[in-house]
Amino acid sequence: MKKFVRAGVAALAACSLIFTAIDASAAGHAGASTTPPKLKTGITLSMWDYFGAGSSERATEQKLIDQWARATHNHVTTPQHPDNSNTKMCVSAPTGNAPDLIGVPHDQVSVMVQCGVVSPVPAWAWTTSQQKTYIRAGLQAVTLAGKIYGMPWAIETTGLFYNKALISSSAFKPAAGKKYLTWSKLVSELQAKTDLSAGKPGLGWDIGNLYHDYAFMSGNGGYVFKYAKTGFNYRNIGLDNAGAIKGINFIKNLTTNGTYKLMPASMTETVALGLFTTGKLPVMLTGPWDEQNFQKANLNVGFAPDPSFDGIHPSHPFSGVQVYAINKYSQHPNEAASLLAYLTSHMQIPMFKSSGRIPVIKSLLTSKTVAKDPLATGLGKAALAAQPMPNISEMNQVWTPMGNALTLAIQNKASASDAAHAAVTQIKADIAKAHGG
Repeated sequence: MKKFVRAGVAALAACSLIFTAIDASAAGHAGASTTPPKLKTGITLSMWDYFGAGSSERATEQKLIDQWARATHNHVTTPQHPDNSNTKMCVSAPTGNAPDLIGVPHDQVSVMVQCGVVSPVPAWAWTTSQQKTYIRAGLQAVTLAGKIYGMPWAIETTGLFYNKALISSSAFKPAAGKKYLTWSKLVSELQAKTDLSAGKPGLGWDIGNLYHDYAFMSGNGGYVFKYAKTGFNYRNIGLDNAGAIKGINFIKNLTTNGTYKLMPASMTETVALGLFTTGKLPVMLTGPWDEQNFQKANLNVGFAPDPSFDGIHPSHPFSGVQVYAINKYSQHPNEAASLLAYLTSHMQIPMFKSSGRIPVIKSLLTSKTVAKDPLATGLGKAALAAQPMPNISEMNQVWTPMGNALTLAIQNKASASDAAHAAVTQIKADIAKAHGG
């Protein structure tokens, strides 16, 4: 990877930009030109990110910033990390008190788009042909109303972490003739590991949380908002279609209120994590943010993507995508776009090495560097099938009604159908209210 970075810097110095490829299509970009501009020299840019001072991520980011600055003969101040940076951007950018670039999780970009403080990425900085080298979720995460606001550099998603001391890796291999592991196969394996009378469930996670439960719904054809090329359509909600309802029923059937009885219907994230780290739970559905907890407990863990329901089509867990975006009020928009393009393309492997961040460029995701890490390889496979959390503001009206619906259905206090229909009715009403209706 060091060799790759040096080659990129040399090209940057020679051409005064990050990417030199020209593409005929500029759809979704600011302006129609894919011709790179000549960059100014001697200017100073500023940044906000969400890394802590002294963190490995900040150190890695700083190295890439310094490379860009040297190659372009410019300067970048030390990145800052303010709380609620996206809302502060809305207030500070119009007055000239905000940075040229801001780094945030992708679902925070819509706030800044709504208040008009971030610019679409210019076509020369991220051409259509270059976009095709990224995983689908990466591009979807930064597309709003047909425009591209920001560039992705990492992704995180959920799946099955398993304790190798309690369950064999063979349990997660697809059955003969199947492309993907199926839930039917895994459930059979987990039933043999379940002893609820001894406080040992076969599976656990935060079962009333839509973020974790979404894969069950999407794996059967459910969705939150329908995605088209221009972005997510809040008017088309699929949380109460037949597939979503089937997914909710399946979750209930995994509990003591259903058929398979792998875990109590009261299972929570805290309980699942406590059981998993003490060797009483073979499988936990969670994300890479819990890896530190597993390491502290000295567990030898493996990872498998969420199982499929038919063995042919994958499930589609939610994902969070890490992005940078450009301040619309920047005095140096071309230089900011150049830094944006350089950082997001060149930091992916260095960030993987320093902090385990999963790349979003397909060739990097499947590279030998990532392949050396079995957990990362599994997370990468999950990322290829993942769907980004809808990045539109209407998602704010989804979490509470659907969380309530999931809890009611899993606790057998309402049918999955009734709970889902009621939730979607509430979501539509809340969206209308938020729109002033």
